Amino acid sequence: MLKSLMMIMKCITHPVLLLKNYPVLFRTGNFIIVTTGIINSLAAVLSFLCALYLYYRIFPFEAGEKDFAWNLAAVSIFSLVFSKGFHFFALGRVFLQNPKKHAAETAFYNQGGQFGVLWGTMWLAWYTGINFFGCMDINLTAGCLALALGRVGCYSYGCCHGRPTESRFGIAYDHPDAKVLRLFPELKGIPLVPTQLISALFTLLLFFTAILLLSHFSPRAGIVSTFLIIAYSGFRILIERYRLNVVDVNSKQIRNDFYVRVARFILGIGIVYALILFWLRTPRLSLNTIFWPDFHPGVYLTTPIYVEVSLALFTVYMLAWSVHYKKLGQHFQWQRT
Repeated sequence: MLKSLMMIMKCITHPVLLLKNYPVLFRTGNFIIVTTGIINSLAAVLSFLCALYLYYRIFPFEAGEKDFAWNLAAVSIFSLVFSKGFHFFALGRVFLQNPKKHAAETAFYNQGGQFGVLWGTMWLAWYTGINFFGCMDINLTAGCLALALGRVGCYSYGCCHGRPTESRFGIAYDHPDAKVLRLFPELKGIPLVPTQLISALFTLLLFFTAILLLSHFSPRAGIVSTFLIIAYSGFRILIERYRLNVVDVNSKQIRNDFYVRVARFILGIGIVYALILFWLRTPRLSLNTIFWPDFHPGVYLTTPIYVEVSLALFTVYMLAWSVHYKKLGQHFQWQRT
């Protein structure tokens, strides 16, 4: 039994571990398609479908509205825009020194995406009339799935990597296109703490824990999201000790303190969120409300509207994440005048 389990684990992990050798999927003309873009695009679609499923199970009548799928997809767009915009905030005055250059950089920040999900959820709750805390529970649960897959994408691209380590579990990069080696070529072949994979496993654990809470304990709306905000922020503060974070790729200055401060700020938001929730009487959520797609014979994943939204999300994320122009690390190149 144990031997069989080990074989299954090896079959699952071996392809994932090989992804670090394929930061670039292919090149065509001036365009470079990176593997992480494919992974993040799939993550966005799977997260959307997961959230759609949860909304149909918990809020079936609101989720049954004609345009609900498009409205839900907007939350993913909020996350994408904020994760991109956060790069300019992180750079601060450095951005103003050369705005054209930094605007073209392919940099995305998970912490910015978290703020995007918050604003997107506020809009979704207002527009649909669904309880805000219930929306937060569902969106953050699905978001954990997206983040888990997204961190695998980080591993493939060679970003969000760890510090050198002597542990036998360290991961060494050898491909010259990996971001870590483009920034720090001296780290070639040096084992690094696999912070991306650790983060992926932790957020996947958070996802399954949230599903367990929703399916077996019928928590009050807001309890699951409170748990996820505080748990992930605390984890982010801890994992930063083992990461090498660079905001400005030219200076190569390590900026872990910035990420820690942002994580502490989000943790503070989580505490205030919990205090507000303590004084409110929110409804209980249950996945047993109704079984989707049983409540409506026309509701299936292959329903045209869900296929259309999924393809639209995949395309938008592909264009944002996967397509680099002329060289790795830039969306486009300004015309010289």
